[in-house]
Amino acid sequence: MLSLLSRGKLTTLLFHKVPAQRHPLVPQEPALPDFTAALEATLRRFRILPLDEAVTALRAGNLPANAACITFDDGYPEWRTGVLPVLERHGAHATFFVTTGQYTGLPMWNERILHAVQFAPDGTSPLCWEGLPPLLFGATDERRQTIERLDAFLKYQVPADKERLLRQLEQHTGLDRQRVPAMSAEDLRHIHSRGFGIGGHSVTHPILSRCTAEQANEEIAGAREQLEALIGGKVAAFAYPNGTPGKDFGPEHIDMVRRAGYRFAVTTQRGFATADTPLMQIPRFTPWGPTAGRMDVQFLRNLMRQGTLLPEAGEAGKRALMVAFHFPPQAGSSGMLRTLNFAKYLPPQGWDTSVLAATPKAFVEQRNDLVASIPERTRVVRATALDAARHLAWRGKYPRLLALPDRWSSWALPAVVAGLREIRQTKPDLIWSTYPIATAHLIGGALSRLSGLPWVADFRDPMINRDYPSDPMQRRVWQWLEARVLRHASACVFTTAAAAQTYAARYPDQAAKCHVIENGYDEEAFASVQPSREGVPAGKQLWLHSGLIYPRDRDPSTFFAAVRALIDEGALKAEDLCIRFRAAQHESEVLECARQQGVIDCVEVAPPIPYHRAIAEMMGADLLLVFQGSHFNTQIPAKIYEYLRAQRPVLSVLDPAGGTAAQLQRFEGVYQGDIASVDSLKQALRQAIANMTSADQHAALQRNREQVLAYSRKAQTARLQAVFNQVANPEARTA
Repeated sequence: MLSLLSRGKLTTLLFHKVPAQRHPLVPQEPALPDFTAALEATLRRFRILPLDEAVTALRAGNLPANAACITFDDGYPEWRTGVLPVLERHGAHATFFVTTGQYTGLPMWNERILHAVQFAPDGTSPLCWEGLPPLLFGATDERRQTIERLDAFLKYQVPADKERLLRQLEQHTGLDRQRVPAMSAEDLRHIHSRGFGIGGHSVTHPILSRCTAEQANEEIAGAREQLEALIGGKVAAFAYPNGTPGKDFGPEHIDMVRRAGYRFAVTTQRGFATADTPLMQIPRFTPWGPTAGRMDVQFLRNLMRQGTLLPEAGEAGKRALMVAFHFPPQAGSSGMLRTLNFAKYLPPQGWDTSVLAATPKAFVEQRNDLVASIPERTRVVRATALDAARHLAWRGKYPRLLALPDRWSSWALPAVVAGLREIRQTKPDLIWSTYPIATAHLIGGALSRLSGLPWVADFRDPMINRDYPSDPMQRRVWQWLEARVLRHASACVFTTAAAAQTYAARYPDQAAKCHVIENGYDEEAFASVQPSREGVPAGKQLWLHSGLIYPRDRDPSTFFAAVRALIDEGALKAEDLCIRFRAAQHESEVLECARQQGVIDCVEVAPPIPYHRAIAEMMGADLLLVFQGSHFNTQIPAKIYEYLRAQRPVLSVLDPAGGTAAQLQRFEGVYQGDIASVDSLKQALRQAIANMTSADQHAALQRNREQVLAYSRKAQTARLQAVFNQVANPEARTA
């Protein structure tokens, strides 16, 4: 029952102080043996994940079954001496949300109460405060009751009054605040060094709803700044003090957490998180048993509980529903970055987004490294999709009808159902769908017809050229679909002027619908990235091709032949050269081609790496390689803009008559060779090698950076916004 109920749900557990043994004045506070029993019961039923990984997997749609996280709030020295050894002995990860005031002489307010009452001398006179019965400091029962009353009374005081009353209590009982145990900065750094997560929990643990806006912002942002300075690392998570939505914090505080730079936040609202749960309101609960059977019941009840969520700050104004197969955690497609960055930069342009994507099992390859780049307020809806070649095949074969218009046609019906549900819920102003998965345009068109919403079809590249697709049945289906898209879409977007002109000529009645928004790069991806050579020593040249390569249409054989000729002529030394193909997907074909051309000793294929490392590797290469055969003459790959932004020389192996050649001619430090001519490539390589250490080339590459800014995703999104505004304007559509 637990496994069934926990599917697609994240359970997050919450603990606080865990003393070695129960305190006589706070007997309800569980001790280390109680926590150990709760942890062991949890481990028998759940798979414990680091909180940041679990939130990312939840967002990606690939959360493991029975997933749970462990968190602690406040900050106590007992964490290091008691909790950490138990966690490490059981191999369990946890995230610790810490108040930072204790590092500047302000211990946790509840600890100040406990120690003031505990160490009040016998015979201390009662303390009388308005609104409370006399606070007594006699027998244990009296002191216990005093602690309970003070906790309840002081919790919701405004910060200034709470501090004033705490000082009165300490003065009345004679407590020296220095005697109050606090978690040291060294304790914090030790926890972080052991690989556990650190999150912000405010500076002084006030109830945010009792603070002024300025105070609340200082508590939220100040905690992150102090923690990052102490641990020398990033802090991405926040825990709202006391944490009850609507009572302890409101929508305005959620917005403060977002603006302070936290990626997600946790509450004390019971319940579970799903892919639809706002990242700034992840619920948590505490299972204390006391028996394993009782904990089972508590886990089950929590998995059946839907907590109340606060409405968050207002949206940008308009909304687009984006239908995109290539979206994180899918890996290996530059189209994924196009959609991701449009979703990232549209909100500042006045457009919020929902993304209708496929479930991760549809992807041949998936990685979660870019999931964190999905904007926190972008809704991601995932519909079931099966790959006919992998999920519907018998002994490697499957009916052709199951792969029309493509292998993921099974995505269409579930996506239309999910899309209509999203349209009813969020009321978007338009629908956007993106090729090259043709099923996306089927879905976009169906949603447009059923909802009456305008539709923008992002072709990127031409669907059909002279010999693609080669299968006659698929070609007929694509011709039908292409004509239908041009007829019914309100606007069609292409990445090159040549592609747009091709379609304008093919469908002259729809020529006005054709727009150009080029491929490009994300400027933020290069922020704070340091060049890396990924294992290649400085004395060796690194020539890099990063990304997918098609052996037939992006054939490296003439390039390899040119390299072999230069080695034979003494212009290159094979032992001083590493030609790396990163994430090529056709590794065996590349290596076989290198073997045939006699350069296998200096060619290597390398596995995919996270995107930020791929960018760093581009920046550290001596020469960047791009291959583009004549079949791609109307296309310009996004890779070239990343190459140009990396400010490294580029060797382009291509058809000189193609669009990529024409685009690269606008930039410096680019050496072009004809993909069909070994001599042409030898000449281009000689020029590239001769200029590698040239000061003039360094200055030219600097100028490239200024010029390539026009192709940043932010600049392109401004152009997409203009198309959206035109399409969503009823008067413009009528005209």
